Amino acid sequence: MLEQLLVKDLALSQENDLRFAPGLTAITGETGAGKSLTVDALSLVLGARAESSQVRKGCAQARVEAVFSLPKDERLSFLTEQNYLSEGEETLILTRVVGADGKSRSYVNNRPVTLGVLREVGAELVSIHGQHASIRLIDSAEQRKLLDAFGRLEDLHERTAAAFAAYSKQRAALTSLSEEQQQGAAAFKSARYDLEELQKLAPAEGSYEALSAEFDVLMNRRRSEEAVALCLGALEDPEHNLLDILSARISDLIAVKSYDEQSLGPVIELLSAGAQSLDEARDRLSSLTLHSDPQRAEELGNTLGQYHDLARRYALKPQDLYEKIPQLQSSIEHFLSLRGEITKLTEEVKALRADYEALAGELSAKRQDAALKMSAEVTAQVRTLAMPDARFEVRVTFDAEGRPRQDGRDEIQFWFSANRGQDLLELGQAASGGEISRLALVIEALCSGTHATPTLVFDEVDTGISGRTASAVGALLRSLGEKLQVITVTHLPQVAAAAHQQFCVSKEDTDEGVRSRAVVLDERSRIEELARMMGGEVVTEATLTSAKELLHEHGGAA
Repeated sequence: MLEQLLVKDLALSQENDLRFAPGLTAITGETGAGKSLTVDALSLVLGARAESSQVRKGCAQARVEAVFSLPKDERLSFLTEQNYLSEGEETLILTRVVGADGKSRSYVNNRPVTLGVLREVGAELVSIHGQHASIRLIDSAEQRKLLDAFGRLEDLHERTAAAFAAYSKQRAALTSLSEEQQQGAAAFKSARYDLEELQKLAPAEGSYEALSAEFDVLMNRRRSEEAVALCLGALEDPEHNLLDILSARISDLIAVKSYDEQSLGPVIELLSAGAQSLDEARDRLSSLTLHSDPQRAEELGNTLGQYHDLARRYALKPQDLYEKIPQLQSSIEHFLSLRGEITKLTEEVKALRADYEALAGELSAKRQDAALKMSAEVTAQVRTLAMPDARFEVRVTFDAEGRPRQDGRDEIQFWFSANRGQDLLELGQAASGGEISRLALVIEALCSGTHATPTLVFDEVDTGISGRTASAVGALLRSLGEKLQVITVTHLPQVAAAAHQQFCVSKEDTDEGVRSRAVVLDERSRIEELARMMGGEVVTEATLTSAKELLHEHGGAA
């Protein structure tokens, strides 16, 4: 529970040290004195938004420190696990420091923490119910939360939400796979065609280089063969070949050799030697076998052409074409595997959907039970608040046809009738502001008691209530205070009289400006404060007597 709240230089509070007791604590004071400043300070130390305007004028920073005795449960075990809290520590100190520049720092037992950690801790320790609880009560999401809180169904709701999240995640994955399968059908056909083409070509590492080398050899042989043929043609042509022509000319020279033996003899010898060499060359050329294999050369040319065509298609070098085969195979295998994955995931999604439906069904059944009980208890309690003919009903409608939802399949509505003979209507249509305010207080009290944090704070939730109704509210809060620590900011003497402890907040002028002070009241001071609350500025003996009787009547006397 909250044991102590130290507030320094926050708004009108120069320095206040509030020490709280178990049970119901009332915080009272004149309008404008700063009653809600205690709630503001507590909200700040629990992680509420900090603003520079909250720092007392002329001060460098505001500081709020809340001291708690630790609850005996595992809700705060994460603090020990994260070394924010030492093993065996029984006191928890939350601190918030807000600078005049608006920047803030947070601490748990003097260890720096993030604001998120402070909020997480605060949510387990204190629940604050403000003046707008009645407005929130009309909201359908808030109604669902309250019913689950009343029925202690938060854990089942969380499991249902987790089942929904798991189902939604896998269903989205299934949808993605199905879309991938549909969109990939054309790509699969193209990849399969490309693979067939490549497999016919059968490129392998080094195959292009080998084929190119073989093609070059055959082409060189072909050129050599052509050159030999041309040369043999020159030497063997039946009509005009070099040997016959040369022989005839040599014969012509021999015929005239006698006329100039000395000049023609050597020439004839040279020409005869040349003729002999040409004849020998012809024999050798005739005996050459080059095996150019034009058919193989054409086949290789076509194959290399295919290499180049496919290489251009895939933007690869021809020698790297073989690398495309495993890529296409992988793409095809992935596409083919989608069917199996989709089948498997479909079964998984069905199982997850079944898990969700089972939990949603269980949650709905327990909500139906909780709704009956909550309807009866709220009706009974609200009738004590000057609405003897009021009826309250929680309606839970199971939506079996709609899509799964995180919060289950239920539509939850609060219905209300304040007067006899009046039909039940949805809460927002049936109740006046004052009626909703009283109803909100009852529901907040009942629901908070079922899942309660150790400390509940009510900030003027009794606005618009008076007389016998106020007495009933006081009794309701005191009853709740027997189970939990309850702190309420109130202007009702009947509520304050029901408290186990009472603080009075007052405003005073000092040399340093206006400041707000909160002091705990003893029995005499409580009577005086209750008399002021009952009679206004002028406190008479009659109002003091009435205040004393009120205090003893409502059980707030020490």
